[in-house]
Amino acid sequence: MDWVTEEVREVMPGRYLLVVTQDGHAKRTPLNEFKKRHRYAKGITALRNGCLLGGATVVGDSDEVLVVTERGKVLRVQVSEIAILSRMGRGGKLIQLEEGDRVVAVLPI
Repeated sequence: MDWVTEEVREVMPGRYLLVVTQDGHAKRTPLNEFKKRHRYAKGITALRNGCLLGGATVVGDSDEVLVVTERGKVLRVQVSEIAILSRMGRGGKLIQLEEGDRVVAVLPI
């Protein structure tokens, strides 16, 4: 997550990292929870163990995103409807998936 630098936090106050798991859970985490790391650091965790990333993007309260599944289901959602949680929070269910389907992309619009 080297792209979440001090400069990004200063230029984008009130911005969040939106994370959506493959099983359809979503959360927004303030960018200031992601501290700058050195080049060879282990990085910062934004998901619990066992959660697989479906997509992530930087968003603001007034933004909208498209959530796309492997089987072609698309959901347009207002970002303000998604819970703001800590880095380790699981998030709330954003999209109901059929068995065998999974989230494959999150696109800001």
